[in-house]
Amino acid sequence: MRGGDPVEERAVVVQGSLQGTTDAVLFLPPAGSVDSPYLSVGEYLPDTLPALHCEMPGRGRLAGQEEPGSVTAAVDRWLDDITALLPHGRRLHLFGHSLGALSAYELVIRLEAHLRYAVRSLSVSGAREPGHTPRTAVAAAFAALQHTTGQENDPDGTWLARDVRMRREHRVTHRPVHAPIALFCGTDDPFARPADMAPWASFTTGPLLGTFAFPGGHDYYLSHRAAVATVLTDLVDGRCGPLPASPPI
Repeated sequence: MRGGDPVEERAVVVQGSLQGTTDAVLFLPPAGSVDSPYLSVGEYLPDTLPALHCEMPGRGRLAGQEEPGSVTAAVDRWLDDITALLPHGRRLHLFGHSLGALSAYELVIRLEAHLRYAVRSLSVSGAREPGHTPRTAVAAAFAALQHTTGQENDPDGTWLARDVRMRREHRVTHRPVHAPIALFCGTDDPFARPADMAPWASFTTGPLLGTFAFPGGHDYYLSHRAAVATVLTDLVDGRCGPLPASPPI
């Protein structure tokens, strides 16, 4: 297992070592998450590729902190903690699943506006493009997600209900990012099958790095940790498509 201890007062957990590395993978949590569900994925990343896991304040080890009331508030909090942890100039690769895909998109908008870091790739998973989900689908999504894996710390669905509300109330700016986008999904995911992911390509001025479909439903990544980590490593190494040169920092 890779080293790296959580920083208790921050909403970002570092997995691996940040010293002597140039790239890092940043994971954004799905709806209903208390702790990061991606730690077991991060264990399969190479030692030279640390992972940063964003966690929602007000839950788990951060229960004493104020819980964000919106997607915007959560993303702004994570951005503050990331800039406190990472020296400027690092190359970031974001991965967000479900609600985390929307959070990752919003975070890339902020990162590109300030150029503290070079955002080299945005991987969105298990979610249709921002602004797609209609209000009438929220109740069905809540009921379905209650029965998926990865929600053991939220047995009554409290955090899931709050996150679904944040997703429903969020107003998307539809601003395109410049980072290349990779699409991840489960072949049997009722929320976002491979063809459903395609509209994400219109949310970037950069290239589409590919669609990576794995057997399974919405939480496919929990059953294919090593395979997901391999694709992420290939994205970092530029083996999945043309990554643009880093902008000046």
